[in-house]
Amino acid sequence: KTSRSTVKVVDMDKALQLSRAKRQAGLWLLGAAGLFICISVWQTLQPSLSNHTALGLIKMMAEAALVGGLADWFAVSALFRPIPAFKPIPHTNIVARNQRTIAANLAEFVKEKFFHEQAIESLVARSSPAKAMGLWLSQSNNAARLAHYVADSLTGLLNVIDDTPIQQALRRSVDRGLRKIPMAALLAGSLRVMTRDNRHQQLVDKLIDKLAGALQSEETQALIADKLNIWLKTEYRRLEKILPSGWLSEQGAAIAVSAVSHTLQDINNDPAHPVRQALNEQISRFIDGLETDPVAQQKLEDFRNRLLESEALHNYLQRIWQDIHQWLSDDLANADGQVVKRLSRLFSDTGARLLADKDLQAAVNHHIGVAARYIAPELAGFLTDHIRRTIESWDATDMARQIELNIGKDLQKVRINGTLVGGLIGGVLFTIEYAISQLV
Repeated sequence: KTSRSTVKVVDMDKALQLSRAKRQAGLWLLGAAGLFICISVWQTLQPSLSNHTALGLIKMMAEAALVGGLADWFAVSALFRPIPAFKPIPHTNIVARNQRTIAANLAEFVKEKFFHEQAIESLVARSSPAKAMGLWLSQSNNAARLAHYVADSLTGLLNVIDDTPIQQALRRSVDRGLRKIPMAALLAGSLRVMTRDNRHQQLVDKLIDKLAGALQSEETQALIADKLNIWLKTEYRRLEKILPSGWLSEQGAAIAVSAVSHTLQDINNDPAHPVRQALNEQISRFIDGLETDPVAQQKLEDFRNRLLESEALHNYLQRIWQDIHQWLSDDLANADGQVVKRLSRLFSDTGARLLADKDLQAAVNHHIGVAARYIAPELAGFLTDHIRRTIESWDATDMARQIELNIGKDLQKVRINGTLVGGLIGGVLFTIEYAISQLV
């Protein structure tokens, strides 16, 4: 309502300015007409003044000004209304009659002048959006405002997801999507990527280091010794009473740890160790089986389907989602919640990094430019089509009125200029005519 009332006030102001400009142009025209009529009547009443040079000059200037003013009045008026209204002559009411042409030309002008690649590149280079973004985000109130906006959007999204029909539709869509995934092909492809160029051996090295370190710790050796001691007491009760089982268990644990540690060290130091080769063969065989063995493929599909149909898993995931949903809802409802604080801090830090890092600015500007050039044709098509359809849907008379409200005041200046220029031309022509008559 406020926007509409503002538009009405602006239109009324423009209408008053246009009316004032029309009166001014009309007064100039009436002045020229009055001057012409007065001199003509005076010369008729006073025949002796018919050859008066000064009066002749003024009369001709007034006559030419009247002609120029009337011509420009007709030209300006013909743009916006039919002349005469009851049976217009051709080439009047030009704006309304050319509504479709104006719409198409304006849409094409916007497309060609504002959405071509050079204009987009120039805009990005001139505005440096990354720096502007950094300056804006570095101000704490802006970062907080954006954080609240994102939080409000998340709240709206949660409310949408909380709707029962939407939840059911999402659950069905996810279930259908997961059932269509070829599990064997997905797993085989993932494993091939992970094991390409022996990438997995780096993970094996890390695991061996961790395992060797765990074996050599006192806690692990004590645990092994305790297990050996229990084994001796359980399996060899009588012999255990004679032998120093505690000492034997400790020595056995040390020997076992040493043997395993040396074996792990050999594996770790030798890229061509048989254990590594055996692991590679097993992985390769497993991947080949996933790609070629229908039985293995069906087992994976069955396992996936059992998980999707598991009521216990569904209930577990549902409870987790309810807890997350409740926490998020409560936190987002709080203006000083953790989500808002973390988002605000994240946006502020991002702004500071954008301001401090010139390379980051250049990279962001480059990618914004690439994205803009990519989006520009689609956006241009959408906007230009919207402009064309919108203009074509306007009432032709109202469109002509709106254009006249916006540029009519300046066009009335054209009428005044036409009156003045016509008068000057009349004066020049009279001077030429008088000069010729004097020479002859």
